[in-house]
Amino acid sequence: MPVVTDTPPDLPGVEHRFVDLGSGVTIHVADAGPADGQPVMFIHGFPQNWWEWRELIAPLAADGYRVLCPDLRGAGWSSAPRDRYLKNDMADDLSAVCERLGVGPVKLVAHDWGGPVATIFMLRHPDKVAAFMGMNTAVPWLKHDREAILNFWRMWYQVPMMLPVIGPRVIADRKARYFNLLGPWVGGQFQTPPADIAFYVDCMRRPGYAEAGSRWYRTFQRREAIRWLRGEFDHHMVDIPVRWLHGTDDKVLTPELLRVLPEHCSDFELELVPGVGHWIVEQCPDLVLDRLRTFLKTT
Repeated sequence: MPVVTDTPPDLPGVEHRFVDLGSGVTIHVADAGPADGQPVMFIHGFPQNWWEWRELIAPLAADGYRVLCPDLRGAGWSSAPRDRYLKNDMADDLSAVCERLGVGPVKLVAHDWGGPVATIFMLRHPDKVAAFMGMNTAVPWLKHDREAILNFWRMWYQVPMMLPVIGPRVIADRKARYFNLLGPWVGGQFQTPPADIAFYVDCMRRPGYAEAGSRWYRTFQRREAIRWLRGEFDHHMVDIPVRWLHGTDDKVLTPELLRVLPEHCSDFELELVPGVGHWIVEQCPDLVLDRLRTFLKTT
């Protein structure tokens, strides 16, 4: 793993752009591939950043796609302002990045927390998104039934990270004890390599980033969860192709959560992957690359 500094690590073929969106928000974007290629935007999860996609960037750029991997606000080398980290605002960041870079419509790919942000981007700015592929992630649509309610307990892991004062300390723990404990549970016994975890923790140990990560969760639990339960996005329908790749051993984002997607997507396909957990990109990169190529060619 590279050493964490104030500049993002080098990766062959990648140009690093810093897009000033105003109001104290600057978004870092790792940009690779031909400038006139079909744009594909990858949205990372937590505790990751753009580096999550590093194994996919060169092959897809070589295929002729323009690969854009932004760091969400509060992560990686984007700015970490002291704000509430509403996912609506983070989605609008992505829209503004597309405008500043003059790209679009983009094909979106998202994992973990990147999924709700990417979905809201698609719903609020439908003219900027051509297709969407989710990987072990969730959406801001929820089933309002007993089965869905019975799965709420799976969010227990968010509590330590969302707490003021305690949350940032948990996230920035140099020994990454919480992430090492949590990783195999959500990963279906697959553990993200220790060097990767250490790298992401070092990124968040820089001033402001652990606090930002805590606020990602705090904002969701205190503000957004109830709004999504009340149907903030329930009236939205999606007419572009939506594809899903989901490891079934994920103990938090279970396949049950995906029941709601066909109700909102006119062109939806789901592939369940047995024996794979939450960290699907790291656990089976060859499978992910193969499915991505199919998604990009057929949508």
